[in-house]
Amino acid sequence: MTVFDIPTVQAAFTIRQGVDDEPNWSNVGKAVQEIAAVQIDTISVVARSHHLTLRNRVKNYHPDQLWIALRNRDIFEHFAHSCCYVPIEEYPFYWHRMNRFPLICGSWYKKLLNEHNRLMDSVEARIRNEGALSSRDFEDPSGKKRSGFWDLKPAKIALDLLWQTGRLAITDRQGFQIIYDLPEHVIPSKYLNQQIEEERVWRHFMERNLDCLVIASAKDLVEYITFSNLALETKGNRTKTIESKLRILEGEDVVMQVEAANLKQPHYMLTKNQSFIHRIQDRRYSSTRVWFLNPFDNIVWNRNRVQRLFGVEVKLEAYTPKAQRRFGYYVTPILWKHRIIGRIDPKADRAKSSLILHNVEVNLPRNELSDAIEPINQELERYKEFHGLETIQINNTKPAKLKSQLHA
Repeated sequence: MTVFDIPTVQAAFTIRQGVDDEPNWSNVGKAVQEIAAVQIDTISVVARSHHLTLRNRVKNYHPDQLWIALRNRDIFEHFAHSCCYVPIEEYPFYWHRMNRFPLICGSWYKKLLNEHNRLMDSVEARIRNEGALSSRDFEDPSGKKRSGFWDLKPAKIALDLLWQTGRLAITDRQGFQIIYDLPEHVIPSKYLNQQIEEERVWRHFMERNLDCLVIASAKDLVEYITFSNLALETKGNRTKTIESKLRILEGEDVVMQVEAANLKQPHYMLTKNQSFIHRIQDRRYSSTRVWFLNPFDNIVWNRNRVQRLFGVEVKLEAYTPKAQRRFGYYVTPILWKHRIIGRIDPKADRAKSSLILHNVEVNLPRNELSDAIEPINQELERYKEFHGLETIQINNTKPAKLKSQLHA
């Protein structure tokens, strides 16, 4: 059995994710196609996470490029890892999740589907008659002020259910307001009308996940493009279901089992990726550029995998009460030489045009720390400029002497 050391696996994974000496791809459509999905999130303490993920993958990225890709139908929105931008050509594979949604969704969604069945019909009919609409185009019969995600007005719930089931698609966003339309107005007909057999769906996403992760355990494959998209039975032990499918792919020589030092459970890779990972192993490749990974970046989606592979805990503390946070609100890992070496807690103060780093922590031996200072400073300058800010304010650092070595 082929055995790889951890530095090789770290380098192979991050390079495959497009995080190398510079962003790997020239446009948003290509980047999304390569890493399978880009997660959407509303937190904008510095910028929305999808822009930060794409900033690390697309050369000279500007947020307008994402909206152009969406309006040009290079990508569309659906549930992949979470709510994500995904490649438009994969719509036929995602359609199976939409079609199965009433069967695979949880009890809360089942209750909503039952309660809002008639409203869904009337909302869909109105969009069919009037064209693309957002939730603000529908009145709230209660007239009350709503308090967030768990207290949505009925029409907003109906729109989400229509999207989840594929009866509507997202055509655009205005700010963060979602605009819905009929799928035939959003999805090119060659993808909308393409029929994919269920057997091909699980094979497609299994191979997709393995390609993006390079080397992965069966449990990892449940969580990249999530299990609910794989057109597989959702009851019982999902990891065991994945393991049974891996055995089929092994028998066809599509997948091979490998070992990685210190990773105890079985790991797998696509047979076709052998030459790629062997090239990295032979080169002992190590990028010298520093990257800041937002907490919704694909590299850190799977916190357990990050712990196993990089030996660090990555935890988003935005939803943790302030008094209980161990580091900060928007914990952003620092990647250098394909290792996670620390973290920052950034905030963009637009009024003062300042990038505020509430906390900076770098965990390196003294000799390596001195080598990392200049790459960190270079990334701070790039990060500041991307957000259109003029100054950098650093409050706390660990080690303490780091503060005097960073540009502020």
